[in-house]
Amino acid sequence: MESWSVDQVCNWLRQRNLGELVPKFREEEVSGAALLALNDRMVQQLVKKIGHQAVLMDLINKYQQQKNGLESLTCYCETASPKFPAQKKYLSSRKNEEELIDQRVLKQKKNMKSLFRRYKTLQWTSSYALPDFPYDVKCILAEKKCPDHSIRIRIIEFLQADMTKYLEGSLYPNGQQYNIVVSALLQAYPFLDEDGNGFLLWKRALKDRFKYVRRPIEDDEQVLRNKCKFGHRRGQTRKSLSRQNETKCLDIKEPIYLDGRVMDVHINWLKQEYMKTQRNWKEVANRMNVTIEIRRKMISDKAPLKEILRLFPFLRCPYQLFREFQLLTHMDIYKKTVEILETYSENILSLYVVRNNPINIMLQENLKLHTEEDILKYMKMTAACLLLPDVFGDDSSLFAAVNEEVNVLTPVLKVKNPFNVNSCDFALYIEREELTQLDDCTMALAALVAAFHVFDIPCPKRIHRTLNFVESLVFEMRGSPSLPLLIELAVQQQRCFR
Repeated sequence: MESWSVDQVCNWLRQRNLGELVPKFREEEVSGAALLALNDRMVQQLVKKIGHQAVLMDLINKYQQQKNGLESLTCYCETASPKFPAQKKYLSSRKNEEELIDQRVLKQKKNMKSLFRRYKTLQWTSSYALPDFPYDVKCILAEKKCPDHSIRIRIIEFLQADMTKYLEGSLYPNGQQYNIVVSALLQAYPFLDEDGNGFLLWKRALKDRFKYVRRPIEDDEQVLRNKCKFGHRRGQTRKSLSRQNETKCLDIKEPIYLDGRVMDVHINWLKQEYMKTQRNWKEVANRMNVTIEIRRKMISDKAPLKEILRLFPFLRCPYQLFREFQLLTHMDIYKKTVEILETYSENILSLYVVRNNPINIMLQENLKLHTEEDILKYMKMTAACLLLPDVFGDDSSLFAAVNEEVNVLTPVLKVKNPFNVNSCDFALYIEREELTQLDDCTMALAALVAAFHVFDIPCPKRIHRTLNFVESLVFEMRGSPSLPLLIELAVQQQRCFR
């Protein structure tokens, strides 16, 4: 590997499903010698995704270990040969002598590995230190406030990457190591231990993160061995398993495939079913469940949105979008958004900051035309939904385009005639193209929040406070932005103006 050219390094990356890294490695002219000289900091600069960082460091470390093992074996053979002159009389050839030495070396290396593992565990208990979190995470933790969902995910990602480095690239920590890391986190930040259950919640989240990182890996020997050991053999029959065992005995290496044909059957069925007017929604839900792994991998690998929707067109259906969100977060977002708008709509409309807003003026004009309670409630909830960005001082154009064209690439709502009961129109747009039509404001707000999560789209800073408020209520987090406090301040302002 030391003598490899840049092209050979790029081919090596492609063979290990790291083809995304090829352009960056070519740009930085990473040859074989440079690859082996990479340290943790260099890898972080070269590779953006934490999962790819862990896999790359694991591959480099394994090669270094194999190289060191061969060097130690050669050194041992040179020093061990003169120590056994009596045995040479009983060996018929030099081959037998080498086999005997190999057995002793392997036994010694095995003992050294177990000793090293015990030493490493002891070292963790005495010297483990939390990683250096990013600046924004540090600021949240310094305020001693319970972090929101996105900050929690970032903390878990950094802990997982740090543990992987401590484990020298391994993605299988033991229970004691999980306990050490979570204990260190809660000891440094006691306010993260919510209601005394924080230890179990953070440990579970950290385990799930390791599972998520291991899931797409197909060329790591340790990961594949453990998947096989614990029954991760989807789509394989006893016959195919026995054939696989036969090829292992014959030392024939076959390429490892996902269940491509099975996945193709499910994807083709979903595309055909989407074209029908009468759909089997129960079967749709089942096949969306089966294909979620490949779908999440495509999204995490930043596949084009058009390609994702071409293969999984039911993500255009609002309730399938909500169901995908529920599979990821275990939260019913539509139910939560209904509760949020019903609870806060009157309070939002009473704020001074929205009194002269065009949306509020339009609402007041339309309220005079109707007397039915249901219609009045619907109009107020619609107005409250559209006024949320103005309440938090965010850019409303990144939230909803009311009676105008969409000009942003991120998920945004397009609303026409919001207070006309007969001709109102709500739609969700992503990358300036319509994703789905929506029935009302509650469904629109739920679809907007779900789209950012389902398609893994970063939230723009100019709309962050609004979506953070909604998400904090959806996930029932502590320390969420306090709308009642804003209302109280607004009431005080009104009194001052009077």
